[in-house]
Amino acid sequence: MPNITDGHFGKIYEAEWISRKEKPIVVIQMDTEPSEYEAMVYTNFTKHRNIVDTLGFVGNARDLVLLLQERAPHGNLKALLQNGRFQPSQNVLITIFIQIVEAMIYVISEGIVHGNLCCANILVFRMNSSTPTENWVKLTNFGWAHKNDRDFSDDRRLIIPVRYCAPEILRSAGRTNYSEYSDAYSMGVLMWEAFSKGKVPYESSITNSEVRQRKMLGEKLSKPFMCDDQ
Repeated sequence: MPNITDGHFGKIYEAEWISRKEKPIVVIQMDTEPSEYEAMVYTNFTKHRNIVDTLGFVGNARDLVLLLQERAPHGNLKALLQNGRFQPSQNVLITIFIQIVEAMIYVISEGIVHGNLCCANILVFRMNSSTPTENWVKLTNFGWAHKNDRDFSDDRRLIIPVRYCAPEILRSAGRTNYSEYSDAYSMGVLMWEAFSKGKVPYESSITNSEVRQRKMLGEKLSKPFMCDDQ
């Protein structure tokens, strides 16, 4: 299987499901075995048109856990914006944001917090830089997802996406305060990232520790050049 890239939770390969005779899929070799809850989230969230379709989990002879998902023909939104292959108009970006919000409304209605919203976790299935209706994206990567419950505890929360998370997450060291409100904050950073052509929030030259300090002091991201004063 050709290796497409290395993701947050393991290597990602392109594969073919021979018996299904459908389009290529991706096989994600997970670095750690998913919890029962994480596996449930992946396999149950297949009914929404803006959430990536998970085909299932399988194990192999080397005791590795493999996650099987549909393959996005254009990859993720961040890479497309950064390499210039996709230069969407403002109206196209707004359409994409609406699709992401619709996916998140479904996620929240199921009592789930995503916990890691960013352009890298938006897969692009159709793209057209000038025609909004010709674009189709899907939300992926539920590795940080958990119940919308302050009593929920998971050591993975200690790995915090500092540049995208809400300040209250930083104050709690990632153990609590994840909610639909923190996801809404991350959605705002995602929108900034998209309007900035995939630019790293708070600039790549600044360390996560410095970003943490700036956010705790209330510093906000500057206005993207694509946005007007309104």
